This record gives sequence, structure tokens and C-alpha cells, in this order.
Amino acid sequence: MALIQLLVPLAVALVIGFMLIPVVIGMAVRWKVCDKPNGRTNREIAHIGGIAIFGAVLFSLVTVFLFVLPDHPLNRTILPVLITSGIFTFLLGLIDDLRSLHYLYKLFLQIAVAVGVAAGGLALCGHFGMLVLPIAASVIAFAVASAWVLGVTTSFNLIDGIDGLAAGISVIASVSFAIAGIALHLPLVTALSAAVLGASIAFLRFNFPPARIFMGDSGSLFLGLMFSLVSLLVVFAGGGVLHRAFGAVMILAVPLLDTALAFFRRLLSGRKPFEADHMHLHHLLLFRFSSARRADAVLWSISVVFSAIGVLTMLGSTVTLVGGTVLAAAFFTIALRRMVRFTIERQRAERILAECGVSSTSMAAHTD
Repeated sequence: MALIQLLVPLAVALVIGFMLIPVVIGMAVRWKVCDKPNGRTNREIAHIGGIAIFGAVLFSLVTVFLFVLPDHPLNRTILPVLITSGIFTFLLGLIDDLRSLHYLYKLFLQIAVAVGVAAGGLALCGHFGMLVLPIAASVIAFAVASAWVLGVTTSFNLIDGIDGLAAGISVIASVSFAIAGIALHLPLVTALSAAVLGASIAFLRFNFPPARIFMGDSGSLFLGLMFSLVSLLVVFAGGGVLHRAFGAVMILAVPLLDTALAFFRRLLSGRKPFEADHMHLHHLLLFRFSSARRADAVLWSISVVFSAIGVLTMLGSTVTLVGGTVLAAAFFTIALRRMVRFTIERQRAERILAECGVSSTSMAAHTD
């Protein structure tokens, strides 16, 4: 049965994704919905790929809930939360792709979605008797779940900075959560992860450097939401909460660490913490290798290592929990120190970014 819960959503999302992406590219060209030189890239390229990702995952999950998953209160609970939050997040991202929302408006709406997901999920779990908590514990669970959803969606939005990176990390993370779902006997986690995996593989085929389409905020925010929900399902579905929570953090370590590094780096540099720049992990790797493919390979490799640690931790390994925590702390410390001290001549940085198809219009990298 576990094989069916894996293969059916994977196959459906993969097929639908391959069918939708060329259609979305054609729509973007026809409607002239392409990135301009003042956007993320210096190429005119479709940036509404989130439509295909959303559609592929949605079609896959409809099939799963109707024909694959058993009738269980958890499945009935997650379905309305998943659909409602998924639609709102996708629409928020799509509006930002088309209209470029101010970051404060965007952040406010992301917070609203995160709070809604946490409140709705906890309320429905309590209604079906699956999670009975005292008031104090409920408040803590609500705050943690809201912060987690906001953090993961934001991190996936920020890591989508070069061709193929976010899609590749999505593939790695969804494989990891699918393995954890099978090992922990969580069919819903397996099915959701498989649906995201199929959509991500299909999208990566067209997003691999040099990309023919970008997922945009509609895609990155939606993927982040899916991973936040999947990881919460893993954590709240059984015992070993500490191991499962740390395991989820490890699987999503690359986007989470990049977001934390960006925040603290900007504070230490005396800049606004939410001000965009070209000093993320992937940008520094671009400056080092002058190649999006090499930058992707490095961060994908790091993601594989952390994901392997995460899966083992979820299965109850205290050794990997401690080792992963030490590794993440060391990675963060070293990366933050090098970021703060990093300098590059502006013209050289602009040339490398241009060669890799990244816009340098708003570049705020450290310069000599």
C-alpha cells in the first residue's frame, strides 16, 4: 500500500507538470508576462511557473484523497487546511509576480496565512479529538506552528535566486520526507511528499540552468507552504517529537540557514534586515565559480547531507541529532563570518551576475 501512496501521486504530478509547463510558458509569452531587466534576471523569461507547480500538486492530491488514502480523521482534517492555505499562498505569490507587492504588504499577508494555517489546523485536530492540549500548551503550539509556516515559506522564497536551485532542493526535501513517511508509516506524509516530488522533477526539467521558466513567488511560496505542512504532520503524528522536529529542520537546513544568514548578516552590517541584496549563499557561490550549475551542485550536495541526517534523526537517532546540530551551527558560524568579511569589486560582481543571467540592477554586494 505504501508503494501505491508513493507512486500514484508521483506519477500524476509528474505527468500533469510536464503537460502544464509548456502551456504556462506559452501563456507567459502571449500575455507578455516575462521577467524584465529590473527583475531577478537580465533575460526575458516566463516567471509564473508556480501555476504549473500548483496545478500539478493540486491534481495529484485530488487523485490521492479520492482514490488512494484511507478514510481517516487526519486526512479529513488536513484537506480543508491544505486547499485553503494552498490557494491563498499561491494567489499571494501570483499577485506579487504580476504586480510586485511591497515587501511589508507581502510579509503581512504571509503572516496572515501562517496564523490561519496554525489556527485552522489546531482547531480541526481538536475537533476530531486527535490533539487534545491544555490552554497553555495550545498557545505554545499555535505560536510555534505559525512561526514555522512563516519561516519555511519565506526561506523557500529567498532561496529561489538562481536557475534550478529551489526546484532541486525541493526534489531532495520531498524525497527525504517521502522516505520518512514510509519508514514512520505516515501515508499522508508519503503522498504529499510524492506529489511535490513529481511537480518539482517536472519543473526542474525546464528550470535547470539555463532556465526556460521561473517558478516565481507563486511557486516558491507554495512549495514552502507544502513543506511546512508536511513537516508539521510528521512532528504531530506521533511520539519522538524532538527527533522529528530536528529532523525536519535538518531536511530544510539549506533554505533555513540561508534565510537566517541573510537576516543576521544584514543586521551586523548595519543594513535593514529585509532589504534585498546579492549576498545569499548562492550569490557567493556564483562569485566563486561563475556558474549557476556549479553553485547548484554545491548547495544540492549540502542539502543531501543535511537531508540524510534529517531522515536518520526522524527515525530516532540521537547521534545524528547531535551531529547535525553541531554541523549546522558550524556551517552557520563559518558562513556568517565569511559573508560579513566578503568583498568583491563591483564591476566584477556585475559581470559575473550578468554572465549567469542574474540582474544586478539592485545589487548591494560588498565592494572594495
